[in-house]
Amino acid sequence: MDDETGIAGSINDENSHEFESDIDEEDRDDDGDNDESMDENVGKVIDVAFEARPPNSSDFHGVKRLLQQLFVRDINEELSELTNLIVAQDFVGCVLKQDNQNSDDEDDSEDSDESEQDENVYALNTVVNISENQNLSCIEKVRELLSSKCEVHYKAEPGRIGKLLEDPTKQIGLLISERFINIPSQVALPSYKSLQSDIEKAIQKKKKFKFTHYVLISKTYKAKGGVMQGEMYYSNPEEQLFSELCEFSYTYSVADQRDSVSEGDWDDDGGDFESLRTVMVFDASALGHIISKLQTEVQDK
Repeated sequence: MDDETGIAGSINDENSHEFESDIDEEDRDDDGDNDESMDENVGKVIDVAFEARPPNSSDFHGVKRLLQQLFVRDINEELSELTNLIVAQDFVGCVLKQDNQNSDDEDDSEDSDESEQDENVYALNTVVNISENQNLSCIEKVRELLSSKCEVHYKAEPGRIGKLLEDPTKQIGLLISERFINIPSQVALPSYKSLQSDIEKAIQKKKKFKFTHYVLISKTYKAKGGVMQGEMYYSNPEEQLFSELCEFSYTYSVADQRDSVSEGDWDDDGGDFESLRTVMVFDASALGHIISKLQTEVQDK
């Protein structure tokens, strides 16, 4: 991981983010005093500063929760093992956490929540070598998931990703870019830049991060009716740009596995969109192009 202040500075100084309060009018109590205080918060915008740093053991539960969002129940029993693997490779990737030191809100009433906030991981960006560590159940399960879904859903060449994974001359990296649903896509650029730098340093140190290909599992969803019927959307909007650079991709449904923890609150009634996962496979050289696309997108805004 790059020096902590590098990416933290990029996010805090150049991309201060504002988020709508989680408080909704429907969540208010009927109690008069409570009602009045809650009314003051409805529609409030909160300015939040973040810091990005290498993952460590204290991030275990936060990282696991983000992995749960991505994999839902496909590798449920192996999530702890995968989380430990990610936390152990603290030389690559980063987690995004709230920078409490830079917070303007010094209300003493929030002191008791400080330890809980410290445990919150709002985003994760890393890569895991799924050509190595095949003795681990989590790696075996990820490979099996990718292959089995490809067999069913990639009609052009059902066994394509299986052949790639079984080729001893290939090194496959699973890109994991996961975040809470209300964290804006502006955090993606500094995160990917940092990840690219981490990978280059790991290669220099003779670690097994010289990948030939990357695989990204993207959270997507499709409109089930109305004027948008059939259109596909990306939970992480920048990943729609990535789809233009992949060698091939396939999509499968996780609608039967959805729950509020894994999917967030973007679809209140649960009936308008179908939850999907889109697997994209890239040549390793595409990572630089992905970063360039993100850079262009940021400059154009």
